[in-house]
Amino acid sequence: MTAHIEVWSDLHCAWATTAVHRLRRAREKHGLDVVFDQRAWPLEWVNTSGTPRHIVEPETAVLSNHEPEIFSRFRGDSWPSTFLPAFELVAAARRALGMRAAEDVDYALRLRFFRESADVSLRHELARACDDAGIDTDAVMSAWESEPVRADVAADFARSAGLPIDGSPQIFWPDGSTTHNPGMTDHEWVRGLPRIGVTDPDACERLLLTHAGCATST
Repeated sequence: MTAHIEVWSDLHCAWATTAVHRLRRAREKHGLDVVFDQRAWPLEWVNTSGTPRHIVEPETAVLSNHEPEIFSRFRGDSWPSTFLPAFELVAAARRALGMRAAEDVDYALRLRFFRESADVSLRHELARACDDAGIDTDAVMSAWESEPVRADVAADFARSAGLPIDGSPQIFWPDGSTTHNPGMTDHEWVRGLPRIGVTDPDACERLLLTHAGCATST
């Protein structure tokens, strides 16, 4: 039986993208029958302000030393003013094709932003993320354009108010336990730069095996 693991995070969060990448890598390594249910927690709603480039770029630079294959310096001319269209695309994928498609679109959006320097508030970049995810782009874009996907994002955000979320990412395991930013909580900001203390790069793999290790694909 497929294990469902909820991941509450922001798409522009480099910490969350690191965790998502490590969780997906561990699932593939161990052949686990697991789906990561990506739930919307837009920091622009949490903090009532847009995507903070002065925070995201230093975080990206620091975390690129830990997971270099998923991060690049942002080279695009257009910085996203909002990530709500991207959150809506994940909701559209869930409506059109199911939870695994939504997970794959979520990951593709993260890579388009963090690695390809794409402005994922733009329609053509959303379509490219669907292509990258290897899913039915037309079906997802049709749902994005015609179905109440903003309402789905808002419903997630309303639900999050009743959950013990310490920040992005917050992972909820099948047994009801939860972990914030696995293996990367020992950090602080000093003179405008994130300084990471001790890290545990195997935390995502270890936690996944602990909480869903019996969900092996057949």
